[in-house]
Amino acid sequence: MHIPNLSSCLLLAVVLGTASCNAKEESAGGSSDLVAILVVANVIVLVVILFLLIIYYKKYTKLKRATKEHDMAPRDREHDSTILERKRSSPGGGGKGKLVFVGDGGEPEFNLDDLLRASAEGLGKGNFGSCYKAVMEIGQAVVVKRLLDLRPLSGEEFVRHVRAIAALNHPNLLPLLAYYHSKGEERLFLYRFATHGNLFNRLHGGRGTRERVLFRWSSRLAAARGVARALEHLHRHSRSEATAPHGNLKSSNVLLDENEEPLVCDYGLVPLAAPPVAAQRMVCYKTPEYQSRKSISKKSDVWSYGCLVFELLTGRIPAHSAPPGTNGVDLCGWVNRAVREEWTAEIFDPEIVVNRGANQSMLRLMQIAMKCCDKLPENRPEMAQVVAEVDKVGAAIDSEDEELAYSSPLTDDSYSLKTI
Repeated sequence: MHIPNLSSCLLLAVVLGTASCNAKEESAGGSSDLVAILVVANVIVLVVILFLLIIYYKKYTKLKRATKEHDMAPRDREHDSTILERKRSSPGGGGKGKLVFVGDGGEPEFNLDDLLRASAEGLGKGNFGSCYKAVMEIGQAVVVKRLLDLRPLSGEEFVRHVRAIAALNHPNLLPLLAYYHSKGEERLFLYRFATHGNLFNRLHGGRGTRERVLFRWSSRLAAARGVARALEHLHRHSRSEATAPHGNLKSSNVLLDENEEPLVCDYGLVPLAAPPVAAQRMVCYKTPEYQSRKSISKKSDVWSYGCLVFELLTGRIPAHSAPPGTNGVDLCGWVNRAVREEWTAEIFDPEIVVNRGANQSMLRLMQIAMKCCDKLPENRPEMAQVVAEVDKVGAAIDSEDEELAYSSPLTDDSYSLKTI
């Protein structure tokens, strides 16, 4: 609603009053009916002005109160903020819910009150809400993910989905530690804090500066192997062929632990996400089959994995998962063009091109990624096949036998780039 300016209201009153007086003077010799009409008009004008002034005052008071609360509210990046305390009075915050632990780590080391008192640091906003690093008074650090834009679910449906996610234990999956669900529909996921950040920052952070820590080929290959194993585990335990068990695989959703082992996160959220929101934000909806046929499947995850491998090989950011304000590249199209035009030497990130042996393993991994990114989902390999082939590339590195000859179940063609 537009709020009229107070001075405008007063000016309007003066103008109308003056006009009324002039009208009265001109009609001094007129009829009594005209005088009565003018009196009634003046009363109506004064009532309208009074009504507008009341609205103005209420809006001004409300705006002043909201501004004061905003100035006093803690910022996401401040360490003296808390996670849930500021949500009790927010819309949808509801009453105090229950913090439920679902991990296999034994007795919980903290409770809801500990979390309420924890200092929090904003880690950024993801596709389905903000993430915070919460540090308890006992020193334990966890990541709290606030879930927004979910599909309408009853409490029982939400808990059933959460239990299914928690049951997916694997060394390369970030385990769900606990969840929070209040009557006001406040929903949170809690995870262990991964000390080395995410794969996107490790791969792209600090490029061109002295602070850049080189990300060697062996570490990138280890990340590709770990992510493939995590995806294969998700696919093996998924009953539905008509959905993507992960659905949002990208480098920012791969965390690194203290040993730089990859931990895939944000899996299993497709059934929870509101469809219109998911179609705009999740990677599985950026696949060729969704663009042409509005369908997703397990093979959508395979396409996402191929794009992630291209990102590891090239050091370039994929357009479909580029952060806001960052220019990305259609890596699938770009790599296929490079292979057709035989300028493959420009594909690989200069940071990892060190010797002919490493280049051979990079070529092999690139061919696997190209099969994963086939435009037709039926032509893409299963994740079990992908794991087997990536493990072979890793085994060749581990044994320092880069000339190892082996056949590939991914294709009947040879590993020659000219056959792809």
